[in-house]
Amino acid sequence: MRKYIMICIGLLKLFNKMIINLGRLKTNGIKYFIGKNVKFWIHSGGNCDIGIKTWFSDFCSFEANGGNIRLGYNNFFNTNCRVIAMNDISIGDNNLFGPNVVIVDHKHEYSNPNDLICKQGMSSASVKIGSDIWVCANVVITKGVTIGNRIVVAANSVVSNDLLEPGVYAGSPAKMVKKL
Repeated sequence: MRKYIMICIGLLKLFNKMIINLGRLKTNGIKYFIGKNVKFWIHSGGNCDIGIKTWFSDFCSFEANGGNIRLGYNNFFNTNCRVIAMNDISIGDNNLFGPNVVIVDHKHEYSNPNDLICKQGMSSASVKIGSDIWVCANVVITKGVTIGNRIVVAANSVVSNDLLEPGVYAGSPAKMVKKL
């Protein structure tokens, strides 16, 4: 019985977010969990498409600032995850994201030493995350990265290059430490 109450509460929260975001937040079913203070901020023509059986723990934040966020089936986002898309972020199925994971598809430019960094604009590139991934706590995934299937990214790593071969990756930048 408690399970069904949690699903109903999650649906009500999600429908509220859908109304606030004027239809730019799309769902594909009715099985969701939305924790406390989960935010969906969709603006400047952005979209967010959520696959079924997705779990959003407390204080997660999803921002589609002119970009698209696509989440597959059966994903789990632990406390305080942050996903920001100015271009495109797509996430496959059956993934686990630990607490404090940050996924961004853009960065500030800083090549001109004579201009303020905040005035030099941004660049962006798509982020693609496959299926059957475990991204541990405090991982940062940067712009233009592709992560294949069946990959573990160790805690406190920075993913700035493609991770394509199944294995365990660790470090800053993340490098393979063990094949699966």
